[in-house]
Amino acid sequence: MTMTHNGLLRSFKKRSCYTIEFLYENGLAEGKWTTQADALNALGVSQAELSLALKLAELPDGLIELFEKPAEITPYSVRVMREVIARDGLEIVGQRIGEHVAAGNKFPTRAVLAMVKGQVFASKQSLRWSRESENRILKSTLDLPRNISHRYHLGVAKGEWTSYSGCSRALNISRKNIRDAVYIKALWHSLPVLFAETELTFAVGRKLLALDKDWGRQVLLQRAQSIYLKMKGMGATAETVLREFNNENVRPSDLSRVRIRRGRGTKRLIIECNHADFLFQYRRELEFAIRSALKKITVTSEGIEINRLLSNHLCFKTAAPRFSAT
Repeated sequence: MTMTHNGLLRSFKKRSCYTIEFLYENGLAEGKWTTQADALNALGVSQAELSLALKLAELPDGLIELFEKPAEITPYSVRVMREVIARDGLEIVGQRIGEHVAAGNKFPTRAVLAMVKGQVFASKQSLRWSRESENRILKSTLDLPRNISHRYHLGVAKGEWTSYSGCSRALNISRKNIRDAVYIKALWHSLPVLFAETELTFAVGRKLLALDKDWGRQVLLQRAQSIYLKMKGMGATAETVLREFNNENVRPSDLSRVRIRRGRGTKRLIIECNHADFLFQYRRELEFAIRSALKKITVTSEGIEINRLLSNHLCFKTAAPRFSAT
């Protein structure tokens, strides 16, 4: 290989640490240069790239063994790993990669970096919270934030991708939707359960994210806890909760003037009040309350049949009391 004034590696976009180190050590042995500064122009690399390439050997052996293709480790990868180790400590990083090192697993460069930074651990933790099986996540329709968030974290945990962009390309879903889905799901987990998760659509979730941005997490959490205590057991809808957050549920003073009467036929009841348009916003809550009342005063046909069979059974007719009065 002949050196030029442009540098041996200048035309390579991704410069391998092993290649840089080999050429540098070979040049030293042949007397082509005696210092790192002399080698920079000949190799076509920066001082930082050469320095990081030479520090590759200082990384833990188990960490290097995780790479599917160690020859593709770049100075950037070394810098990321060194910064994470300096910030989080070698022990923490060892806990993140220990399971895979022991199993002899191999991963692409991006997956290893995500593992070192703790992204894989965070995704696995999120999946444990969701309590969803891998098979169910893979079969779910990617329409709601919860489903997209679960699929994103599953992909990170399995090494399918390490970023929103990679997930976007693989699933053919916009990067914005994936990012928002992950943020919405994380925010949902930090708040008390205010409404059914099936109502947590992108429209609802983005409104919650906007409140979180405007108020801050602490204020949002305080408001959410207040609303939770206020509406507990009411079966509140997402729409109602959002109105509560925005103080839009202002009750007219004469709203209590409500009357229920029969409509035409046997399947109609008419609710009359002075503010029907306002009350209509709470139709879901009213339906929930009526269903709850019906459960208390009605019995299913199966229940009636069971009661009839039990009451006619001989052992119930002849059974003596367990305790006698003395």
